[in-house]
Amino acid sequence: ALIRRLHEDGRALGILTRNARDLALLTLAAIGLEDCFAPAAVLGRDEAPPKPDPGGLLRLAELWQVAPDSLVMIGDHRYDLECGRAVGCRTLQVNQPGDPWPAARDQRFETCTEILAAL
Repeated sequence: ALIRRLHEDGRALGILTRNARDLALLTLAAIGLEDCFAPAAVLGRDEAPPKPDPGGLLRLAELWQVAPDSLVMIGDHRYDLECGRAVGCRTLQVNQPGDPWPAARDQRFETCTEILAAL
């Protein structure tokens, strides 16, 4: 629901994964969200350096022609949050039990539904 809402609101959406890009595209198709992401905005381990390196976020910012600090990084792992911090953007932690990386995130959510409610 969060992805669908952001897409309907006209937000540019990207995926930055340490896995293969083809797997991310296959997963998006399997869950019916492939229409929410431009293929060029899905970056895997062969398209961008692995997180926490900021290269993938910088590439997305260039693709969308926006300042890197205007992005929002949503992730469940320290590397996601550190990647966002490296470009100076807002970082949202989701789906991680406890609070293992408070310094690396701006805000923490238990679920994507909580992020949706906060919009």
